[in-house]
Amino acid sequence: MESKDLEILIGIDNKIDNMKDKMHSIEVVQTRMESDLKYHIKRTDLLEEKIFEMDEKMRPVEDAKNATKGLFKVLAFVTGLLAAIVALMKGLSK
Repeated sequence: MESKDLEILIGIDNKIDNMKDKMHSIEVVQTRMESDLKYHIKRTDLLEEKIFEMDEKMRPVEDAKNATKGLFKVLAFVTGLLAAIVALMKGLSK
């Protein structure tokens, strides 16, 4: 083999070694990122559970709010009806 061919092969071998080093570095980073992802998924799952629990705890408050809305509608209707009756009675008494 000629000296020039040997230099080319050594250069190729060095580049392959550099690529292996870079791939190893990427694998290390990827492993760390996978670990971080698992941690964040766990946190997300816990937060979703807490949100569900809070929704369950707030359900009576929502039910009371809806009942109050319904009560206010009934009171508004009755008040309007009473006002109409009073106005009608005043009109008839003149």
